[in-house]
Amino acid sequence: MSHLIIKNVLKKKNANRTYFFGSVDSDKVKQITFVPVIENSPKTALVEDVTGGYQRPGSMPRMNKFKQFLKSHPDSLVPPVILSGRGKWKFIASKENADIGDLKVESSAAILDGQHRLGGFVALYDSEKEVRNIDFLLIDNLSRNEEIAEFVIVNNTQVGVPKSLNMFIGQGIPELDGVGPNVDDDDVYVAWGLNVREDSPFVGRITRTKAGPEHLFALHSVAGQIGKMFSHGAFVDVERDDRLDIAVKYWQIIQEMHPREFEDSSKLGVRGQGRKGFEYKLLELTGFIAWSLIGQQILSKAYNPETKSMDWDEVEASVQTLSEKIEWSKGGEYRNATGAVGGPIIKRDMERVLAARN
Repeated sequence: MSHLIIKNVLKKKNANRTYFFGSVDSDKVKQITFVPVIENSPKTALVEDVTGGYQRPGSMPRMNKFKQFLKSHPDSLVPPVILSGRGKWKFIASKENADIGDLKVESSAAILDGQHRLGGFVALYDSEKEVRNIDFLLIDNLSRNEEIAEFVIVNNTQVGVPKSLNMFIGQGIPELDGVGPNVDDDDVYVAWGLNVREDSPFVGRITRTKAGPEHLFALHSVAGQIGKMFSHGAFVDVERDDRLDIAVKYWQIIQEMHPREFEDSSKLGVRGQGRKGFEYKLLELTGFIAWSLIGQQILSKAYNPETKSMDWDEVEASVQTLSEKIEWSKGGEYRNATGAVGGPIIKRDMERVLAARN
């Protein structure tokens, strides 16, 4: 590798540790960095080295996902990647300021944080020949143990913004299209409405941030199921406030027909009980998923798009039948049916019950 000069670098010091802020073009970054992996990736956009490696292999799908993000959001700011120079990036101070100068790259730096971001930049250049500027923070002269320690600290102390909060604050912002879970704003609105409506069986039980002892569900989990509940074509033109009314009434009926199961909610926030003390699966995410999936069938059958009205007697009859045939005990038939896998299993049996009724 011929020596590369990176210009306009800022030198900083924290206690006894020297580090540098700078930028490098994406068509050059692959030549001057590598990932010290414990084993090679099946495919990667970056250079890997297993000699003394300690990081997990990179994921090409994650790199390609970030590449697509870069293409879709060219104005977004990307946090600097963190590199370890291993004493091979030499700082040359300018005559005017001892803290501003150039970095002479004599050998590749180890990537401590941001390999998938870097991989996305490189993949974008490889496929489109599009050069982007990449900000970096380079730490100078770390021993191997210090480098590993920095890697562990960075990757174990970062706390991401909860998915539910991202989803909530992202409503109505076109610039976030394609970022994060593909959930419609109306579904988020209805999901949060279930938490704030005083007549909702889930008032105060859905969180936008960290789950507390009083919570049942995270907002993003509920919103995803609301989308499935109203996925039938009959609801295409139904306004979100009307969808919220329908969702609240539907769950009121489910609650009315399952008084024992809903008693589990009284254990929330109680020392020694909480969600671990639940006797039934209905108020677990498994139950919410199952009722949301079957709700698509129950509600669409009862909805008249021409009159924009629901036949709630029909809904009550369906829920009543299911309450008599589906056993929600945690130690019962569905004891091993959990979450995104278990919900559809229970929904399948609900379909069978309703088919026999009809």
